[in-house]
Amino acid sequence: MRRRHFVGCAAAAVLAGRALPIKAQTLPPPIGAPQFLPQLTIAVNVTLSGDLQKYGNEIVKGVTAAVDETNRFNAPVSHVWGVRPLDDRDDPALAAANANVAAGDSTVVAIVGNLSAAMTLAALRRYANTGFAVVVPTVTADAVTQRGFHNVYRLPAKDSTAGRLFAGAALEGKRGVPAIAVAFDGDYGYEVAQGFVTEAKRDGHPADVLLFPLKSTTPPAAARTVLDRSPQYVFLAGKTAELGPVAEALRAAGYRGDFGASDGFYNTQTIETYASVLDGAYVASPLPPLTRVPSAVQLVTDFEREVSQVTAFSAYAYGAAQLLISASQRANATTRTTVLRSLQSGGVFTTIVGQFGFNISGDPLIPNIYLYTVHKDGFKYDRPAIRTGFVL
Repeated sequence: MRRRHFVGCAAAAVLAGRALPIKAQTLPPPIGAPQFLPQLTIAVNVTLSGDLQKYGNEIVKGVTAAVDETNRFNAPVSHVWGVRPLDDRDDPALAAANANVAAGDSTVVAIVGNLSAAMTLAALRRYANTGFAVVVPTVTADAVTQRGFHNVYRLPAKDSTAGRLFAGAALEGKRGVPAIAVAFDGDYGYEVAQGFVTEAKRDGHPADVLLFPLKSTTPPAAARTVLDRSPQYVFLAGKTAELGPVAEALRAAGYRGDFGASDGFYNTQTIETYASVLDGAYVASPLPPLTRVPSAVQLVTDFEREVSQVTAFSAYAYGAAQLLISASQRANATTRTTVLRSLQSGGVFTTIVGQFGFNISGDPLIPNIYLYTVHKDGFKYDRPAIRTGFVL
């Protein structure tokens, strides 16, 4: 190639290069701290130490499982969900103080709690003063929704309603059968018994409540008092450990009628110790048979993978978290004020344990319980008190 031609070509190339636009270079992103999404937190104020630790941990596990499920599959692009457990140590003062701890965390938008009626009642006013929506997953005492607070939402049926629902379902077809509800004094049983008797009388059954002092009543003495009323149906409104021996004493004294029992009997102790005495009896539970809930099939599979065994405590805690997350997503609510406002706006929320709308007191608009029969190999699901189509 001649030198003049080479130089000319080179000059032309330079001029052409000047005429063309310069392309922007794509540089790799700078290496630095990762960018995290802001977090919305559900505080869980329950007992996590002492004798009740097991049950408190079940509630935390349930809320955590629901949060994990949302973060994996349904989280908005603007934030993620988190959980903050708070141990009330079964101390009323600490249960109330934990509401202030939650309020000091700007990410906390709602609270799930508490584990017992005493702790819940102790904290209610503080929850209201700090502006939190609180979802009560397990406490059924009537008083929880009788204090006039409009930030409280209870998932299970309250005690008096549970007793009423049980009577309506269990006494169906037993026209005119005389019934007695038996309860001991204490924190659970009497309101359930009252609800049962109210509904039984409304349905035309001779019915009454027998309330015994726990510390001074022996099972044989209680059995004799019950038999003096000549019942054909005995409703055990209380706990297995307290009323199981009374059922045993009734059979030993010659009682041949039917038994029914409140959800205080829905446990392994009933099967292990009193299955023969209560064989075929209805036992109430707030927990639906989750394997027969079409909308919950995949959720239950994932839930069991996280908690190994689903209990009423963990399932209702899961439902409580679902309720709060749905309320947030429905109104794009990201503060405690807007989450509470979303719940107060009403509507129906679907959870793993049922579909919930709430009355002005914070109880379910359509409360329900589920009846299981006692057998030596466990509980067998029979029916809901109210057929809603939620369970197949």
